[in-house]
Amino acid sequence: MFALFLLSGISLMVLHLLDHSPIQISSQVSPKLDFRYYPSSHRIGNGSFLTLPDVVSSLESPVVMLTVNYGFLELLHNLLFSIQRLRLHMNLVIICEEKSSYKELSIGVHGIVIPYLVVLTHLNESDRNATIYGSVNYLDIVRRRVTYLKLFIENGLDVLYIDADIVLLGDPFRHFKEEADLIVANEYKGGTNYCTGFLFLRAKWEVHAFLDDWVKALPGGTKGNQWPFNRVMRNDERNITKQFLPADVFVSGRTFRKSTTPWRKRKPQPVLVHANWLLGRQNKTDMLKRAGLWFIPKR
Repeated sequence: MFALFLLSGISLMVLHLLDHSPIQISSQVSPKLDFRYYPSSHRIGNGSFLTLPDVVSSLESPVVMLTVNYGFLELLHNLLFSIQRLRLHMNLVIICEEKSSYKELSIGVHGIVIPYLVVLTHLNESDRNATIYGSVNYLDIVRRRVTYLKLFIENGLDVLYIDADIVLLGDPFRHFKEEADLIVANEYKGGTNYCTGFLFLRAKWEVHAFLDDWVKALPGGTKGNQWPFNRVMRNDERNITKQFLPADVFVSGRTFRKSTTPWRKRKPQPVLVHANWLLGRQNKTDMLKRAGLWFIPKR
């Protein structure tokens, strides 16, 4: 065991990393990792940065995976404040898609004292265009997330992925069934459009094979990762126990905006609200602020 020290705000935080054994994956269903997304450790100026392969073999399960580019950094801060507000203890790993967000998060977020680990995937300086839904850079980022999930599973780590434009209002793990291998939320009540912005996966061979199928189904063009995920879900015949979270508790932006009832008075109480079904960072931010779901304190 070793400790990784992170400076967040004015606090010195300790993240404990534990050894564990990776799951055994058949070479027939585990293609080689694309090392364009997993560079070895590099240096920035007089310092160095961590990549996911540098740390993944020593993380503790379950991991909570967050990804961010500079354009969505403020939304990620809001998510972190929502987690801190609930006093949730999570093994947070923030995967930065370019150097600007990595540098800023490594310095620390003013007011955030919960521990998190920051890793970098690309050497780009900054890319605000990646916040534009349907843009080439946006699509590239959302498709890469599947590859990151595979790396956690291959190392024996259960993983919960949370989009940066989500806020937590309760502990999601309390709603997960112990026997469930794949846990996902529906975009709307009574539908079968499952959201890849909030997804829990258990480190099992069958789940890894499911992710392989998802990778193979990822298209080019204007499609992201959710459409192929749902197609693989419909056709999956593996022995994977799935849990579908209720849309009125794990609330999409589409569902949330259909009611004018303040979130504190809603029954049942939401565990999370996702600012999706909105285009652009500013529209997402405005929705959360209007709804009283902006938790970044005024300075």
